Amino acid sequence: MRDEAMRAFVASLSRLLPTAPTWCAGWSAHEVAAHVTAAAEERANLIDDRLAGRPARPTRSWEVREPPFRAMPDPELRQRLVEHAARFESKVAALDESDTVVYTGWAMTPDRLRMHSHSEAVLHRWDLVGDDDVGVRLLSDPAMVAHALAAFEALPALAEARRWRRPDVAPRPVILRSAGRADLAVAPGKGLSATAPRDGVVIELRPHELPLVLWGRCPPRLRDPHAGAETLDDVLRRLCGHG
Repeated sequence: MRDEAMRAFVASLSRLLPTAPTWCAGWSAHEVAAHVTAAAEERANLIDDRLAGRPARPTRSWEVREPPFRAMPDPELRQRLVEHAARFESKVAALDESDTVVYTGWAMTPDRLRMHSHSEAVLHRWDLVGDDDVGVRLLSDPAMVAHALAAFEALPALAEARRWRRPDVAPRPVILRSAGRADLAVAPGKGLSATAPRDGVVIELRPHELPLVLWGRCPPRLRDPHAGAETLDDVLRRLCGHG
């Protein structure tokens, strides 16, 4: 595998028991691995169809593609993860750079497909191990934020994109601020914008925390240690004065 993030995901997974809990609430390491494996297989299959000249088809939902992988014995699942990740890299390398493949309703170029796979591996590795030196470095890449914003614009029905348009999540204007980055604003009911309001609740984030927050993860540093298991929605409402 050429992608550093996917190699790091596989390496981190190898140090965990299949039943290990993760930052994905209710998901074990085995279930996160099944999610990543199923996505890699689906992307590779869609690219294979494109290369073979077969008609395009809709992307299968995670409810359809993940159960067979979840049901696998864990050693087999981990082997399939490596196989499908390598297969995706091989297939995407065979595309012309001007080609597009529709994945989850988004017509992606090879570079976009690579970045989407990379972003998923970075985020789901954090789900497995939380903050560490490798994860902080990968998450701090500005390309992670740029890809998240592009995904939300291209896929407005995405659950993570819808979150930022929900008035109950950010009942007041919110400014997501990270040193060295342009502010991102959240307007109640309207979603994310690169145009910051004149006032609003400022949430100071470290560079690696910004993509986590955009994708619905809650960095431990933001949680109230006296409030139990806070979600990102809980934190946003608390910081907005509606907790």
